[in-house]
Amino acid sequence: MNIPSLHVAIFSYNRGAYLKNCVDSLQRNMPGIGWTVYDDGSDEPETVAYLQTLGEAVRPMKSAGDDRHGGYYNNMQAALDATQADYLLMLQDDLQVVRPFAPEDLFRIDQVFEQSPTTVFISPLFMKGSKRAYFQQRYQPDVQLRCYRWSADPQETGKVPQKYADIAVLHVARLRQSGWRFAGSEEANGALADSLFGDMVQAAEPWVFYVPEEPAYRGRVLTYGAKLAVRMSGNQVKSFQDMGVQACAAFAQRDLSVYPFAEDFVDTVDPRVRKPYKFNAYRTRWLPLILNKLELLGRRLWRR
Repeated sequence: MNIPSLHVAIFSYNRGAYLKNCVDSLQRNMPGIGWTVYDDGSDEPETVAYLQTLGEAVRPMKSAGDDRHGGYYNNMQAALDATQADYLLMLQDDLQVVRPFAPEDLFRIDQVFEQSPTTVFISPLFMKGSKRAYFQQRYQPDVQLRCYRWSADPQETGKVPQKYADIAVLHVARLRQSGWRFAGSEEANGALADSLFGDMVQAAEPWVFYVPEEPAYRGRVLTYGAKLAVRMSGNQVKSFQDMGVQACAAFAQRDLSVYPFAEDFVDTVDPRVRKPYKFNAYRTRWLPLILNKLELLGRRLWRR
């Protein structure tokens, strides 16, 4: 039996401590899997210093500063063009691999792709506990292939995550055969995927999740609200504990009626981080949230 190959692409910009946490978790929990950091022109000194320690694992990229997403989607295309692997796992620097990735995990990914010829994207992410009703309504277990499949109202207009999400395992050959080129937003990529492929599949045993309360860039800039939130919440990565051996075994053997919500299986190193987890530090307090909204509104009005 041919063993499929997997490569990991990590996209980074000016969050050195988060990138280090992501890379460290990858090295702990996915040893032997190749990875490349696609950095979008970081200039923050600590980030630059850390990138220099990674040597040839870093591919420096340069993007237009006025793009809302920086060069993110161009960088994703570069990663897709460069890989020689069968499957490509797309990560961002604020993600963490939270459990050991076993050979069985790669086998299951391969099995899902083989049995689902129109599937091109598989989500490796735990589900967010803040959206329990959403996930339980929209995903149903596929017991045979041990995954979750989209089952929402076909009239729903949004195609994220039904068809596409930025964080995913990609079937490289199918994307190339379709002539796929990444569009400039997650929504646009969802619409493109809708015209080409079947639904995205959710892994039953995910292994990746977002680190909570992270500083979120908008248009390559931290808003004043985001900066204030980081100072108020503490300027450190709120990383996760790795799942232990027994926890991983129970996770893999559970009935699929038990959905993989992160809050039920993954704990932060700092027990003071509240559940359900919140993402983007400015969302954790009302003043930074208001400042962030006002600044983004002002930017939109200024561009008119």
